[in-house]
Amino acid sequence: MTDISALQAELSDQSPRAILKAAFARFDNIAISFSGAEDVALIELAHKLTDNLQVFTLDTGRLHPETYEFIERVRKHYGINIEVLCPDATEVEALVSKKGLFSFYEDGHSECCGIRKVNPLKRKLATVDAWI
Repeated sequence: MTDISALQAELSDQSPRAILKAAFARFDNIAISFSGAEDVALIELAHKLTDNLQVFTLDTGRLHPETYEFIERVRKHYGINIEVLCPDATEVEALVSKKGLFSFYEDGHSECCGIRKVNPLKRKLATVDAWI
């Protein structure tokens, strides 16, 4: 188990590249969460530091076509697999059946995001040593 406080102190004044390098050296099974254009800089840095780059993204089932196109462009550009995590179909079907397609407009995002984002993320994080 890594002492997060000690790690923060050790790396607090380091560059993003140095922090990533330390993370890849310290953790065997590490993954990067990719959610859009802002994460390309992270992938660019990481791609130069490791040949074992794991990248994942959350597909809520409500993404715009342009988002899927962008994911594919990044995948091709870096020659990497981007694992697409999807919500449990049974949970989504139950939510939509009970509350409709746009329940998040009426009762907030908590339940919908729990099913579409939080649960898939928890499943993924249970399989890795570290997450960026």
